[in-house]
Amino acid sequence: MLVGTAQVDITPQPGIDLVGFAVRPQPSTGVLDPLAVRALYLEDKSERLLWLHADLLALEEPFVVELRNHIQRELNIPGTRVLISTTHTHSGPPTVHLTGCGEYNPAYVNWVKEQFFQAAKSALAVPEQCNLVVVQGTCNLGVDRRGFSSAHTATGVLAAGWRRPDGTFKAVLINYGMHAVCLCGTEISADWPGETARVLSQSLPGNPIALVCSGACGNVDPPSVGVSPEQMRQWGGNVAHSILAELLSASPSFQRSEKHLLSVVTMIVPLPLEPSTAEEINQYADHALANPLGHHEFGQKYALAVETWRRTMTQQVMAGKAPHANVELFAIRLGPVVLLAVNAEIFSKFGELAGKGCKYPLHVIGCANGMIGYVATAQAYQEGAYEVLWSMFFYNKLRPKCGGFELLAEQARRLVSQLS
Repeated sequence: MLVGTAQVDITPQPGIDLVGFAVRPQPSTGVLDPLAVRALYLEDKSERLLWLHADLLALEEPFVVELRNHIQRELNIPGTRVLISTTHTHSGPPTVHLTGCGEYNPAYVNWVKEQFFQAAKSALAVPEQCNLVVVQGTCNLGVDRRGFSSAHTATGVLAAGWRRPDGTFKAVLINYGMHAVCLCGTEISADWPGETARVLSQSLPGNPIALVCSGACGNVDPPSVGVSPEQMRQWGGNVAHSILAELLSASPSFQRSEKHLLSVVTMIVPLPLEPSTAEEINQYADHALANPLGHHEFGQKYALAVETWRRTMTQQVMAGKAPHANVELFAIRLGPVVLLAVNAEIFSKFGELAGKGCKYPLHVIGCANGMIGYVATAQAYQEGAYEVLWSMFFYNKLRPKCGGFELLAEQARRLVSQLS
């Protein structure tokens, strides 16, 4: 397999707002650790994949569309073979519009888009022949933050490595389902995924670039939120060490030359949204404003988010905008495993449900190729709480209808069955 890599710094200057928490002092006051965009280019026989992964909360659909179009024009890689994902750090600059959670910074977004392209260009410049190794480990750090009896976490850690003939690593990819919310202060940071990447890069021969994804983490947090930098680093190191020894001792996957190591298929699924009329929107907003729990948790930002949502959603409905969101499912077979990327904060059960009947172990990567908000299980709608009751106010979007999670899982199973 041919492999190209690049890493470009995207750390902003202190003074920019941070995104991810409604209750936090603004703006940023310093840099705890740097942010980067990492590029991984893979080519195996006739298949290609360009993966761009950044230490950011999320990216919006127009950003993804424009970047893919630019890459297709300039680098001749189809948009269906470009995956753009984020670590979901809550200590990075605002690259998505979240009401009351840090002011969106268009100048930074435009600048960082160019850094994405430069990383892509560099990764394609001098690819090397590497052997793929894939290992799976276990980590029990993540906790279901919702506090219901339906609590679920995915403890599996996926690690893929690309090793040169001399035994050194050119790149590694890690996926573990846990929100990047260890920190909630005023310093810029990549949170635990950044520390995991640092440990792996320094510990593996060759000092490879490390793409660290936070998986299907919609309902999963670290053991505590708002901890010290030292505790964040310890947890990030724990994730790295859960698969480090296995990576070092792994045998190449499918050494036979005739075996395909890479295949990619994608699908757009229109996901129904609610509420769908102006009257229903007003009723939902009034009910939310009457709920003291939202005010208690988010303070003045809660009413701001609800009223902004009411106004924007009413305008969209009156303009005749179709009440659905386009969910992009991006499936990759990488040797003996399948990766399934979704443009949402999706609950941890998705991997289990979407992977039923799949002949390869399936791992879900959220916050990829844009962001539609939370996609939760039908049971979560019965239980309530932030992800299904209030998160759409801050995202300023309609929420998926109950059953959307299960609909997506069904479509994902059909998509994954097409992988060669």
